[in-house]
Amino acid sequence: MKMYSEIEKIGPQQLSDGSSLEEIKKNYEKLLGTRYESLDQFVDGSDELLFIVNDAKRGTPTITILRSIDEYLLDNSIDLSDREFSFIIATGSHESPTREEIEEILGPYSEDSEILVHRARDGHHDRIGVTEKGTPLNIDERIEGREKIININSVEPHYFAGYTGGRKSLLPGICNWKTIEKNHELALQEKSKYLSLSENPVHLDMLDGCQKIIDFLDAEILSVNSVATSKKVLEVRAGDFFATFDFLVPKAKQVFTGKVDREADIVIARVGSPADKNLYQSLKGFEAGKLICREGGILILISKCSQGTGPKEFYEILKSSEDPDEIIEKVEKNYTLGAHKSTNLLNFLKNHDMYIVSDLDDDIVKNSFCKPFDNVEEALKKAHNHVNRDSPKILEIEKAHEFVPHI
Repeated sequence: MKMYSEIEKIGPQQLSDGSSLEEIKKNYEKLLGTRYESLDQFVDGSDELLFIVNDAKRGTPTITILRSIDEYLLDNSIDLSDREFSFIIATGSHESPTREEIEEILGPYSEDSEILVHRARDGHHDRIGVTEKGTPLNIDERIEGREKIININSVEPHYFAGYTGGRKSLLPGICNWKTIEKNHELALQEKSKYLSLSENPVHLDMLDGCQKIIDFLDAEILSVNSVATSKKVLEVRAGDFFATFDFLVPKAKQVFTGKVDREADIVIARVGSPADKNLYQSLKGFEAGKLICREGGILILISKCSQGTGPKEFYEILKSSEDPDEIIEKVEKNYTLGAHKSTNLLNFLKNHDMYIVSDLDDDIVKNSFCKPFDNVEEALKKAHNHVNRDSPKILEIEKAHEFVPHI
Protein backbone atom coordinates (compact mmCIF):
# COMPACT_ATOMS: atom_id res chain seq x y z
CA MET A 1 0.00 0.00 0.00
CA LYS A 2 1.16 3.51 -0.70
CA MET A 3 2.53 5.39 2.26
CA TYR A 4 0.30 8.25 3.39
CA SER A 5 3.03 10.78 2.57
CA GLU A 6 2.94 9.65 -1.08
CA ILE A 7 -0.67 10.53 -1.58
CA GLU A 8 -1.24 13.36 -4.01
CA LYS A 9 -2.75 16.36 -2.24
CA ILE A 10 -4.80 19.17 -3.70
CA GLY A 11 -6.57 22.11 -2.09
CA PRO A 12 -7.25 25.85 -2.14
CA GLN A 13 -4.61 28.09 -3.69
CA GLN A 14 -3.33 30.66 -1.20
CA LEU A 15 -1.85 32.84 -3.99
CA SER A 16 -0.82 35.53 -1.50
CA ASP A 17 -0.27 36.13 2.21
CA GLY A 18 -3.62 37.86 2.36
CA SER A 19 -4.65 41.49 2.47
CA SER A 20 -3.77 43.75 5.38
CA LEU A 21 -6.42 45.96 6.95
CA GLU A 22 -4.95 48.92 5.10
CA GLU A 23 -5.28 47.10 1.80
CA ILE A 24 -8.85 46.10 2.58
CA LYS A 25 -9.75 49.67 3.52
CA LYS A 26 -8.67 50.91 0.08
CA ASN A 27 -11.65 49.08 -1.40
CA TYR A 28 -13.97 51.41 0.53
CA GLU A 29 -12.65 54.47 -1.31
CA LYS A 30 -14.30 53.53 -4.59
CA LEU A 31 -17.51 51.55 -4.33
CA LEU A 32 -18.58 49.28 -7.16
CA GLY A 33 -21.82 50.06 -8.98
CA THR A 34 -23.45 52.46 -6.51
CA ARG A 35 -24.32 56.15 -6.48
CA TYR A 36 -21.96 56.59 -3.52
CA GLU A 37 -18.28 57.06 -4.21
CA SER A 38 -17.10 55.75 -0.86
CA LEU A 39 -18.19 53.91 2.28
CA ASP A 40 -18.10 57.02 4.46
CA GLN A 41 -20.51 58.74 2.05
CA PHE A 42 -22.87 55.78 2.34
CA VAL A 43 -22.84 55.87 6.14
CA ASP A 44 -22.74 59.65 6.58
CA GLY A 45 -26.05 61.20 7.59
CA SER A 46 -27.52 57.91 8.77
CA ASP A 47 -28.53 57.52 12.42
CA GLU A 48 -28.90 53.75 12.31
CA LEU A 49 -27.24 50.88 10.47
CA LEU A 50 -28.03 47.17 10.20
CA PHE A 51 -25.31 44.62 9.41
CA ILE A 52 -26.34 41.27 7.94
CA VAL A 53 -23.66 38.68 8.76
CA ASN A 54 -23.18 34.94 8.27
CA ASP A 55 -23.40 32.36 11.01
CA ALA A 56 -20.58 30.17 12.30
CA LYS A 57 -21.24 27.53 9.61
CA ARG A 58 -19.47 29.74 7.09
CA GLY A 59 -15.82 30.73 7.00
CA THR A 60 -16.50 34.39 6.22
CA PRO A 61 -13.88 36.62 7.91
CA THR A 62 -16.59 38.78 9.47
CA ILE A 63 -14.51 40.19 12.33
CA THR A 64 -11.74 41.30 9.96
CA ILE A 65 -14.23 43.01 7.65
CA LEU A 66 -15.98 44.73 10.56
CA ARG A 67 -12.67 45.95 11.93
CA SER A 68 -11.68 47.32 8.52
CA ILE A 69 -15.03 49.13 8.19
CA ASP A 70 -14.71 50.53 11.71
CA GLU A 71 -11.16 51.78 11.12
CA TYR A 72 -11.99 53.22 7.72
CA LEU A 73 -14.91 55.20 9.10
CA LEU A 74 -12.82 56.47 12.02
CA ASP A 75 -10.18 57.59 9.52
CA ASN A 76 -12.95 59.63 7.94
CA SER A 77 -14.25 61.11 11.20
CA ILE A 78 -17.21 58.76 11.57
CA ASP A 79 -17.53 56.82 14.81
CA LEU A 80 -19.91 53.85 14.62
CA SER A 81 -20.46 54.05 18.36
CA ASP A 82 -22.18 57.41 17.80
CA ARG A 83 -24.80 55.63 15.72
CA GLU A 84 -27.37 53.01 16.51
CA PHE A 85 -26.06 49.90 14.78
CA SER A 86 -27.18 46.31 15.08
CA PHE A 87 -26.53 42.87 13.61
CA ILE A 88 -28.75 40.16 12.26
CA ILE A 89 -27.16 36.75 11.91
CA ALA A 90 -28.47 35.33 8.64
CA THR A 91 -28.72 31.69 9.61
CA GLY A 92 -30.90 30.62 6.70
CA SER A 93 -32.21 27.18 7.70
CA HIS A 94 -29.41 26.56 10.22
CA GLU A 95 -30.01 26.33 13.95
CA SER A 96 -29.43 29.39 16.10
CA PRO A 97 -25.81 30.00 17.08
CA THR A 98 -24.69 29.56 20.67
CA ARG A 99 -23.33 32.48 22.66
CA GLU A 100 -19.83 31.17 22.02
CA GLU A 101 -20.52 31.03 18.28
CA ILE A 102 -21.85 34.59 18.31
CA GLU A 103 -18.57 35.71 19.88
CA GLU A 104 -16.73 33.69 17.24
CA ILE A 105 -18.68 35.48 14.50
CA LEU A 106 -18.52 39.04 15.83
CA GLY A 107 -15.64 39.12 18.32
CA PRO A 108 -15.57 42.42 20.23
CA TYR A 109 -18.54 43.67 18.20
CA SER A 110 -20.75 41.22 20.07
CA GLU A 111 -20.50 43.49 23.12
CA ASP A 112 -22.88 46.38 23.72
CA SER A 113 -24.72 46.03 20.42
CA GLU A 114 -28.10 44.65 19.44
CA ILE A 115 -27.77 41.16 17.97
CA LEU A 116 -30.73 39.58 16.22
CA VAL A 117 -30.72 35.92 15.22
CA HIS A 118 -32.81 34.84 12.25
CA ARG A 119 -35.00 31.81 12.95
CA ALA A 120 -36.40 30.20 9.82
CA ARG A 121 -38.81 27.89 11.60
CA ASP A 122 -40.43 29.96 14.32
CA GLY A 123 -39.48 33.57 13.65
CA HIS A 124 -41.95 36.20 12.49
CA HIS A 125 -41.94 36.60 8.72
CA ASP A 126 -43.89 38.72 6.24
CA ARG A 127 -45.00 37.43 2.86
CA ILE A 128 -43.87 39.98 0.28
CA GLY A 129 -44.33 38.16 -3.01
CA VAL A 130 -43.31 35.14 -5.04
CA THR A 131 -40.51 34.47 -7.55
CA GLU A 132 -41.05 33.53 -11.18
CA LYS A 133 -40.20 29.93 -10.26
CA GLY A 134 -42.91 29.90 -7.62
CA THR A 135 -40.83 30.40 -4.47
CA PRO A 136 -42.85 32.27 -1.81
CA LEU A 137 -40.86 35.15 -0.38
CA ASN A 138 -41.31 35.26 3.39
CA ILE A 139 -38.73 37.51 5.04
CA ASP A 140 -37.72 38.22 8.63
CA GLU A 141 -39.83 41.20 9.64
CA ARG A 142 -36.94 42.68 11.63
CA ILE A 143 -35.06 43.79 8.51
CA GLU A 144 -38.00 45.89 7.40
CA GLY A 145 -38.13 49.63 7.96
CA ARG A 146 -34.36 50.02 7.90
CA GLU A 147 -32.71 53.03 6.37
CA LYS A 148 -29.35 51.51 5.46
CA ILE A 149 -28.06 47.94 5.47
CA ILE A 150 -24.57 46.50 5.01
CA ASN A 151 -24.32 42.79 4.27
CA ILE A 152 -21.00 40.98 4.76
CA ASN A 153 -20.39 37.76 2.88
CA SER A 154 -17.73 35.66 1.16
CA VAL A 155 -17.68 33.92 -2.21
CA GLU A 156 -16.75 30.26 -2.61
CA PRO A 157 -17.96 27.47 -4.91
CA HIS A 158 -21.20 25.81 -3.84
CA TYR A 159 -22.33 22.35 -4.87
CA PHE A 160 -25.81 23.34 -6.04
CA ALA A 161 -25.97 27.17 -6.01
CA GLY A 162 -22.84 27.43 -8.19
CA TYR A 163 -21.19 29.79 -5.72
CA THR A 164 -22.10 30.83 -2.22
CA GLY A 165 -21.90 34.39 -0.94
CA GLY A 166 -23.52 37.61 -2.14
CA ARG A 167 -27.22 36.99 -2.61
CA LYS A 168 -27.28 34.31 0.09
CA SER A 169 -27.34 37.06 2.74
CA LEU A 170 -31.00 37.56 1.84
CA LEU A 171 -32.04 34.24 0.31
CA PRO A 172 -31.75 31.92 2.15
CA GLY A 173 -30.18 34.10 4.88
CA ILE A 174 -33.24 35.91 6.27
CA CYS A 175 -36.08 33.89 4.72
CA ASN A 176 -38.37 31.41 6.41
CA TRP A 177 -38.28 27.62 6.15
CA LYS A 178 -40.86 27.30 3.36
CA THR A 179 -39.05 29.87 1.21
CA ILE A 180 -35.73 28.08 1.60
CA GLU A 181 -37.29 24.67 1.05
CA LYS A 182 -38.91 25.73 -2.23
CA ASN A 183 -35.70 27.33 -3.48
CA HIS A 184 -33.56 24.35 -2.50
CA GLU A 185 -35.92 21.91 -4.18
CA LEU A 186 -34.44 23.28 -7.40
CA ALA A 187 -31.17 21.61 -6.32
CA LEU A 188 -32.61 18.35 -7.63
CA GLN A 189 -32.26 19.68 -11.18
CA GLU A 190 -29.22 18.76 -13.26
CA LYS A 191 -27.95 22.29 -13.82
CA SER A 192 -27.83 23.03 -10.09
CA LYS A 193 -24.15 22.28 -9.59
CA TYR A 194 -20.70 23.60 -8.71
CA LEU A 195 -19.45 26.68 -10.62
CA SER A 196 -22.68 26.96 -12.65
CA LEU A 197 -24.53 30.28 -12.64
CA SER A 198 -25.99 31.32 -15.99
CA GLU A 199 -28.39 28.37 -16.26
CA ASN A 200 -28.48 27.33 -12.60
CA PRO A 201 -32.14 27.35 -11.42
CA VAL A 202 -31.21 27.77 -7.73
CA HIS A 203 -29.01 30.79 -8.47
CA LEU A 204 -31.51 32.35 -10.87
CA ASP A 205 -34.28 31.95 -8.31
CA MET A 206 -32.06 33.58 -5.68
CA LEU A 207 -31.37 36.54 -7.97
CA ASP A 208 -35.05 37.02 -8.68
CA GLY A 209 -35.97 36.67 -5.01
CA CYS A 210 -33.26 39.03 -3.80
CA GLN A 211 -34.25 41.73 -6.28
CA LYS A 212 -37.84 41.50 -5.13
CA ILE A 213 -36.76 41.66 -1.46
CA ILE A 214 -34.57 44.70 -2.12
CA ASP A 215 -37.38 46.44 -4.00
CA PHE A 216 -39.79 45.74 -1.14
CA LEU A 217 -37.44 46.93 1.60
CA ASP A 218 -36.76 50.23 -0.14
CA ALA A 219 -33.60 50.44 1.96
CA GLU A 220 -30.17 51.32 0.66
CA ILE A 221 -28.03 48.19 0.77
CA LEU A 222 -24.27 48.07 0.52
CA SER A 223 -22.48 44.73 0.10
CA VAL A 224 -18.99 43.83 1.27
CA ASN A 225 -18.03 40.55 -0.34
CA SER A 226 -14.68 38.81 -0.02
CA VAL A 227 -12.67 35.81 -1.13
CA ALA A 228 -10.87 34.33 1.86
CA THR A 229 -9.17 31.15 3.02
CA SER A 230 -8.46 30.19 6.63
CA LYS A 231 -9.53 33.65 7.75
CA LYS A 232 -7.03 35.27 5.35
CA VAL A 233 -8.70 37.81 3.13
CA LEU A 234 -7.42 37.58 -0.44
CA GLU A 235 -9.70 40.10 -2.12
CA VAL A 236 -12.58 42.41 -1.18
CA ARG A 237 -15.12 44.42 -3.11
CA ALA A 238 -17.70 46.79 -1.65
CA GLY A 239 -20.67 48.28 -3.42
CA ASP A 240 -23.74 47.02 -5.26
CA PHE A 241 -25.42 43.89 -3.89
CA PHE A 242 -25.11 41.96 -7.15
CA ALA A 243 -22.05 43.56 -8.78
CA THR A 244 -19.67 42.77 -5.91
CA PHE A 245 -20.58 39.08 -6.06
CA ASP A 246 -20.19 38.96 -9.85
CA PHE A 247 -16.81 40.69 -9.63
CA LEU A 248 -15.39 38.14 -7.17
CA VAL A 249 -16.60 34.94 -8.84
CA PRO A 250 -13.50 34.65 -11.12
CA LYS A 251 -11.21 35.12 -8.12
CA ALA A 252 -13.10 32.46 -6.16
CA LYS A 253 -12.79 30.08 -9.09
CA GLN A 254 -9.04 30.72 -9.27
CA VAL A 255 -8.57 30.09 -5.54
CA PHE A 256 -10.98 27.23 -4.93
CA THR A 257 -10.67 25.03 -8.03
CA GLY A 258 -7.87 22.85 -9.33
CA LYS A 259 -7.22 20.33 -12.08
CA VAL A 260 -6.17 16.69 -11.70
CA ASP A 261 -4.92 14.47 -14.52
CA ARG A 262 -7.44 11.65 -14.08
CA GLU A 263 -10.01 10.15 -11.74
CA ALA A 264 -8.73 8.47 -8.60
CA ASP A 265 -9.32 4.97 -7.29
CA ILE A 266 -9.45 6.35 -3.76
CA VAL A 267 -10.38 9.92 -2.82
CA ILE A 268 -9.78 11.28 0.66
CA ALA A 269 -12.00 14.30 1.34
CA ARG A 270 -10.76 16.08 4.44
CA VAL A 271 -13.33 18.55 5.77
CA GLY A 272 -12.19 21.45 7.93
CA SER A 273 -13.80 24.10 10.10
CA PRO A 274 -16.50 25.34 10.11
CA ALA A 275 -18.10 22.64 7.93
CA ASP A 276 -16.88 19.78 10.14
CA LYS A 277 -19.45 20.45 12.87
CA ASN A 278 -22.03 17.97 11.54
CA LEU A 279 -22.59 15.41 8.83
CA TYR A 280 -25.01 17.59 6.87
CA GLN A 281 -22.41 20.33 6.39
CA SER A 282 -19.56 17.82 5.99
CA LEU A 283 -21.19 16.32 2.92
CA LYS A 284 -19.89 19.36 1.05
CA GLY A 285 -16.62 17.43 1.13
CA PHE A 286 -18.35 14.43 -0.40
CA GLU A 287 -19.76 16.62 -3.18
CA ALA A 288 -16.23 17.71 -4.08
CA GLY A 289 -14.70 14.26 -3.76
CA LYS A 290 -17.25 12.52 -5.97
CA LEU A 291 -16.20 14.69 -8.91
CA ILE A 292 -12.86 12.86 -9.24
CA CYS A 293 -13.71 9.38 -7.91
CA ARG A 294 -13.82 6.72 -10.61
CA GLU A 295 -16.76 4.37 -10.94
CA GLY A 296 -16.26 1.57 -8.46
CA GLY A 297 -13.91 3.73 -6.40
CA ILE A 298 -13.86 4.63 -2.71
CA LEU A 299 -14.43 8.02 -1.15
CA ILE A 300 -13.12 8.47 2.40
CA LEU A 301 -14.77 11.40 4.17
CA ILE A 302 -12.84 12.75 7.16
CA SER A 303 -14.74 15.09 9.46
CA LYS A 304 -15.24 15.39 13.21
CA CYS A 305 -19.03 15.84 13.02
CA SER A 306 -18.81 16.80 16.70
CA GLN A 307 -22.40 18.10 16.68
CA GLY A 308 -23.90 14.99 15.12
CA THR A 309 -25.90 14.69 11.93
CA GLY A 310 -27.20 18.24 11.62
CA PRO A 311 -30.83 18.91 10.57
CA LYS A 312 -33.00 16.04 11.73
CA GLU A 313 -34.99 15.93 8.47
CA PHE A 314 -31.86 15.02 6.50
CA TYR A 315 -30.96 12.05 8.68
CA GLU A 316 -34.56 10.91 9.17
CA ILE A 317 -34.89 10.56 5.41
CA LEU A 318 -31.76 8.39 5.20
CA LYS A 319 -32.88 5.99 7.90
CA SER A 320 -36.50 5.87 6.77
CA SER A 321 -35.88 2.78 4.65
CA GLU A 322 -33.28 0.10 4.00
CA ASP A 323 -33.92 0.50 0.27
CA PRO A 324 -32.04 3.49 -1.25
CA ASP A 325 -34.24 3.51 -4.37
CA GLU A 326 -37.33 3.82 -2.18
CA ILE A 327 -35.82 6.85 -0.44
CA ILE A 328 -34.89 8.51 -3.74
CA GLU A 329 -38.40 7.95 -5.10
CA LYS A 330 -39.91 9.35 -1.91
CA VAL A 331 -37.82 12.55 -2.17
CA GLU A 332 -38.68 13.04 -5.84
CA LYS A 333 -42.38 12.85 -4.99
CA ASN A 334 -42.29 14.94 -1.81
CA TYR A 335 -39.17 17.07 -1.35
CA THR A 336 -38.33 18.35 2.12
CA LEU A 337 -35.50 20.70 2.96
CA GLY A 338 -32.14 18.92 2.99
CA ALA A 339 -33.37 15.89 1.06
CA HIS A 340 -31.18 16.71 -1.95
CA LYS A 341 -28.13 15.80 0.15
CA SER A 342 -29.62 12.40 0.87
CA THR A 343 -30.39 11.64 -2.77
CA ASN A 344 -27.00 12.90 -3.97
CA LEU A 345 -25.31 10.51 -1.56
CA LEU A 346 -27.53 7.54 -2.42
CA ASN A 347 -27.08 8.02 -6.17
CA PHE A 348 -23.30 8.09 -5.70
CA LEU A 349 -23.40 4.91 -3.64
CA LYS A 350 -25.01 2.97 -6.48
CA ASN A 351 -21.56 2.45 -7.99
CA HIS A 352 -19.13 3.68 -5.31
CA ASP A 353 -18.49 3.13 -1.61
CA MET A 354 -18.01 5.79 1.03
CA TYR A 355 -16.12 5.41 4.29
CA ILE A 356 -16.51 7.96 7.06
CA VAL A 357 -13.86 8.73 9.69
CA SER A 358 -15.60 10.84 12.34
CA ASP A 359 -16.86 11.06 15.91
CA LEU A 360 -20.30 9.83 14.84
CA ASP A 361 -21.79 6.68 16.30
CA ASP A 362 -21.27 3.73 13.97
CA ASP A 363 -25.03 3.19 13.69
CA ILE A 364 -25.51 6.70 12.31
CA VAL A 365 -22.91 6.09 9.61
CA LYS A 366 -24.40 2.70 8.74
CA ASN A 367 -27.91 4.17 8.62
CA SER A 368 -26.47 6.61 6.08
CA PHE A 369 -25.44 3.62 3.92
CA CYS A 370 -21.75 4.30 4.57
CA LYS A 371 -19.01 2.41 6.43
CA PRO A 372 -17.56 3.80 9.70
CA PHE A 373 -13.85 3.78 10.56
CA ASP A 374 -11.91 4.92 13.61
CA ASN A 375 -8.95 6.33 11.71
CA VAL A 376 -7.68 7.12 8.23
CA GLU A 377 -5.11 4.32 8.18
CA GLU A 378 -7.75 1.62 8.70
CA ALA A 379 -10.00 3.18 6.07
CA LEU A 380 -7.12 3.38 3.57
CA LYS A 381 -6.15 -0.24 4.15
CA LYS A 382 -9.72 -1.39 3.58
CA ALA A 383 -10.08 0.83 0.50
CA HIS A 384 -6.81 -0.46 -0.95
CA ASN A 385 -8.00 -4.05 -0.59
CA HIS A 386 -11.36 -3.15 -2.12
CA VAL A 387 -10.04 -1.51 -5.31
CA ASN A 388 -7.63 -4.46 -5.74
CA ARG A 389 -4.89 -2.60 -7.61
CA ASP A 390 -1.13 -2.71 -6.93
CA SER A 391 -0.70 1.04 -7.26
CA PRO A 392 -4.06 2.73 -6.88
CA LYS A 393 -4.28 6.42 -7.59
CA ILE A 394 -5.05 8.16 -4.31
CA LEU A 395 -5.97 11.84 -4.11
CA GLU A 396 -6.51 13.80 -0.91
CA ILE A 397 -8.54 17.00 -1.00
CA GLU A 398 -7.62 19.40 1.74
CA LYS A 399 -10.45 21.69 2.86
CA ALA A 400 -12.79 19.61 0.72
CA HIS A 401 -15.77 21.66 1.92
CA GLU A 402 -14.56 24.65 -0.08
CA PHE A 403 -12.37 23.23 -2.88
CA VAL A 404 -13.62 21.90 -6.23
CA PRO A 405 -11.35 19.54 -8.21
CA HIS A 406 -11.93 18.76 -11.86
CA ILE A 407 -10.43 16.58 -14.59
